[in-house]
Amino acid sequence: MSFESTLSDISDASKRLSSEQFISISNLDEDETRLFSEPWLGVSSERRLGIVTQIADLAEDNVELNFDAVFELGLSDNEELIRIAAVRALHENDGLDLMARYIEMLRNDPAFEVRRESAIALGRYALLAALDNLDPHALAEVRDALFESIENLEEDERVRARAIEAAGALGGEETENLIESIYREEESLWLRVGALDAMGRSAEEVWTPLLIGEMSNLAPEMRHAAAFAAGEIGAVDAIQPLKVLAISDPDREVQMVSIRALGEIAGDHARVALKSILFEGDDDLREAVEEAMARIDFDEDPMRIGAL
Repeated sequence: MSFESTLSDISDASKRLSSEQFISISNLDEDETRLFSEPWLGVSSERRLGIVTQIADLAEDNVELNFDAVFELGLSDNEELIRIAAVRALHENDGLDLMARYIEMLRNDPAFEVRRESAIALGRYALLAALDNLDPHALAEVRDALFESIENLEEDERVRARAIEAAGALGGEETENLIESIYREEESLWLRVGALDAMGRSAEEVWTPLLIGEMSNLAPEMRHAAAFAAGEIGAVDAIQPLKVLAISDPDREVQMVSIRALGEIAGDHARVALKSILFEGDDDLREAVEEAMARIDFDEDPMRIGAL
């Protein structure tokens, strides 16, 4: 299917585009992107959103397809759902040009959902910085944007929560103090969950005792966040309380994340805990436990391709 034919059919709302037509708008160069943008901006927002959603699914299934040029057009769309979908679809692109776009969107987008997604996206750059794969100037820009959002008391709490989570990977005394301040002083459940998420992102064992304490919190959101963070950190001391959560927590999602955390922590003690869950927990947990044990097996011997 030709690129030109696809452009014509995109403008016709009565025509359903085929997979072959979607493939023809993969890997667009600069000139093709310019040509594509003309009919693209003329179709309804519902059709644009449908196309973005469909090509995002195609890209997930086939790594050879690259629709980033289309997704980048979506970042400037006047429909917030399309901007959200575009940010999510660009999750494997860590270009500095996109980083600048996300910073601008975090600061200025009128929709809090878009600002929240932008904060999540900037978290990928924070992780790059933690791996020394981001230059100091870019790191400073990311840090400033995230801290500005976190400290903005007029910002939506859900945006601030995702910003603090993203900042957790940056490390350093200033970040640690900010995480603890939000955890200790804020009453908002969103922000306190964000602080726990940030602890996990930091991968610092120092947070382990606090996370273990939160595993008995009355709010399932806090127990869930604490269990997930313990897995991110690889907190061996959390194995026993995670086992208790997996067996007896009244919230199924908390049970499942506790099992996954044990798989992330790995090691003999985690394996024993998972076996206990098989015997003491209900049968609905079996598949999750087996997946967690398979992950441990794979971590110990990556050559066991069929383990995961």
